[in-house]
Amino acid sequence: MQQFLQSTHSYIRWLVLLAGILAMVLPILNNNTTVSKKDKLPALFLMIMCDIQLLLGSVLYFKYSGYGISAFNNGVGAVMKNAELRKIAVEHVVLMLIALVLVHIGYSKVKKVMELDKLKRTSLIYFGIALVLILAGIPWNRLMA
Repeated sequence: MQQFLQSTHSYIRWLVLLAGILAMVLPILNNNTTVSKKDKLPALFLMIMCDIQLLLGSVLYFKYSGYGISAFNNGVGAVMKNAELRKIAVEHVVLMLIALVLVHIGYSKVKKVMELDKLKRTSLIYFGIALVLILAGIPWNRLMA
């Protein structure tokens, strides 16, 4: 079960990255004068993909993974001294949670926007920063699946 969850979590990251790019770029490419519900769908898709990742990641972190909460069995100092453990057990979690909060705030703001310029600016700021944090938090050396 752990292997299935890890693989799924790893593969869905590509959907999160694609959704993040689309949520940033599609509003910029939009030449309409008004904002429709359809223009807000990429942001919703990004938020849903991030929430799925949070669910899978939480199960892995708290139940299955030796890199999750169980990594702290030997103390915080042991985790912080081990770069691989620190990346997964601390940095990955913190960066992804901050990115998730930004995605949710961004979607909340995008939902209410009626002007195209504000949609572009809001999407670029919130989803752009979230995407940078997601890219920084992905353990690329471990999970090239």
